[in-house]
Amino acid sequence: MTMDMGRVVSGIRGRVRGSRARKKDKVAFVLSGGGVLGAMQVGQLEALIGAGIVPDLIVGASVGALNGAAIAARPDMDGVDCLKRTWLGLKSEDIFPGSSVSRALSVVLRGDHLYPNSGIRALIDKVAAQNFEQMPVPLSVCAANMRTGEETWFEHGPIAPAILASTALPGLFPTVEIDGERFTDGGIVNNVPISRAVELGATKIYVLYCASNGSELPTRGAFGVLLRAFAHSRAARATLDLKRYAGQADIEVLPTFDPGTIHYKDTSHGTRLYAEALALTSAHLASQAEATA
Repeated sequence: MTMDMGRVVSGIRGRVRGSRARKKDKVAFVLSGGGVLGAMQVGQLEALIGAGIVPDLIVGASVGALNGAAIAARPDMDGVDCLKRTWLGLKSEDIFPGSSVSRALSVVLRGDHLYPNSGIRALIDKVAAQNFEQMPVPLSVCAANMRTGEETWFEHGPIAPAILASTALPGLFPTVEIDGERFTDGGIVNNVPISRAVELGATKIYVLYCASNGSELPTRGAFGVLLRAFAHSRAARATLDLKRYAGQADIEVLPTFDPGTIHYKDTSHGTRLYAEALALTSAHLASQAEATA
């Protein structure tokens, strides 16, 4: 998906930039889901903030909602540093606690998830404000309604339930009840929520993409097949939205790279993912600045 998105954007960018009158852009950061690959977004955010690019709004799904909340709460290098320390110090057991026995017992007793979401809640408490209204930058978080299958957007009230819902990957973490409805991972319905940024009036959108394109995922075993199908489905929606909203905003997908095969619980690649994303994004932004100078 990464390469496909890049080709789509390069093909439409000239038309988009020429289609709008010159005025101050409303800048949005759109952060995709991607699990432990979310460490890439820390490098992308550091490059953006370091280049003086500060968002007017942030839209996120799944791990992108968590990372987005950190920057919405502190839209500066201090916020980036806090997020970086959190990611680079992250251990698998911080997010996926318990032994195989406890996980089996969890399935027997609860039936719908392997892990509690207490680890994610601890991360939220480290990097985010308590309420959306406390954020200096407006934040919009996507989750999927379990009853209707529709995407739902959280932008007011307590932030922890919204992010817990958005990051509740089915089967791994529990669904979250909010106002009488149950919600699960926002990446299921809108993993790269460009559409919401456009709806909120963004005219310049930076897409911070970190999910796997699916090509390196296994096709053996039930879980492997599920992950690969899920990745392809999310990629198709994102590619369609890039084309659909091209005439309404200047959409710039930050360059990404193939992270290789990384297990969904493996947090040991965080430093590499962060560093590669930082270098790649910094070089891209420098090239863009030179081209427009």
